[in-house]
Formats: sequence, C-alpha cells, structure tokens
Amino acid sequence: MSKTAIDTIASQCLGARIRLLNRLISGVYDRALRPHGLRISQLNVLVSTAARGPLRASELCRLLKLEKSTLSRDLERLIEQGWISRSPQLEITAAGRRHIAQCLPAWRRAQREARRLLTPPVADGTMEVVGQLWLNEGL
Repeated sequence: MSKTAIDTIASQCLGARIRLLNRLISGVYDRALRPHGLRISQLNVLVSTAARGPLRASELCRLLKLEKSTLSRDLERLIEQGWISRSPQLEITAAGRRHIAQCLPAWRRAQREARRLLTPPVADGTMEVVGQLWLNEGL
C-alpha cells in the first residue's frame, strides 16, 4: 500500500473514528454503571427487553444489530442476576425493572457527560442520524 493510501485512510476513515468514539462514550457509561454491576451494553439489552418484550433472542439481535454470541454473553449475566427471564421468550422481571430504576441517576450522569464531551449539537445530530438509520431499517 502506498503512503498516500495509508495517509488517506488514517486521516479520513469514518469507520475508525466511529469505533473510537463508541469506545470513548461507552467508557463514560460503563464507569457510571459499574457500581450497579452493569455495562452499557447490558443495560441496553435490559432496557430493550423491557421496552419490546417479551421477545425471542433472535428478535433482540435484529433490533440491536448484535451477533448471537454477543447477545448471549450479555444475557447470561442478566439472567443470572434475575433481571431477565427466558420462558420461552426473553422477558424483563420485576427485579429487572427495579434495577433499571436504580440505574437511572447513574445513567443520567453519564448522559450529561457524553453530551458534554460530544457537545450538545453533535449529540443531538447523532441521535437524529441514528434514529433515521434505525427507522429506515424498519425497527
């Protein structure tokens, strides 16, 4: 690969920048949620199950754009904690609903920090773009 190609990709790759941004922002939420025994990926599964459930794991994978193995890792912990049941579909438990409520103040702090890091216009624009892309996927 020529130096020009390397420089072009290194300086202009949107995919690499979005992956880095994902890791940075996920870290903000993960630190905030750690005292609650969750990572943002697990809270996302928990909240999505509460909002859309009961549903099959395959439906949740489609909704969240996750590989089955990725979902399985997060689900294992959530089921182990008694926050989600699998009977036969995935469903939030009363304990899961209570845990989401307990996480809300930490999530709000992380949300404020993420908006501050991104700046409100970028955060709002990101929400809008992702919402449109998600809507176009028929979700």
